Amino acid sequence: MGSYLYASPSFLSGAARLLDFGNTYDTYNHAVTGSQADSLGLLWDWALVGNDLWQGVNTYQVVKTEQSHCPPVNSQAELVTR
Repeated sequence: MGSYLYASPSFLSGAARLLDFGNTYDTYNHAVTGSQADSLGLLWDWALVGNDLWQGVNTYQVVKTEQSHCPPVNSQAELVTR
């Protein structure tokens, strides 16, 4: 998930928030306008979708390559003996 406009807390920042009674520790990446925030959100979302597609294509190519190196199975008994 895109996290441009969200805080990325760590364990130590979570522990520090226990003593932050005035809520002064929270900081976020602010956009100048709402449309800029929407544009950045859409950009990050589509970048992640593209990354998922590339991973899927690469995985498919690896599996297809591995399967092409195996001779075809003619019967279920032959499959069991492999």
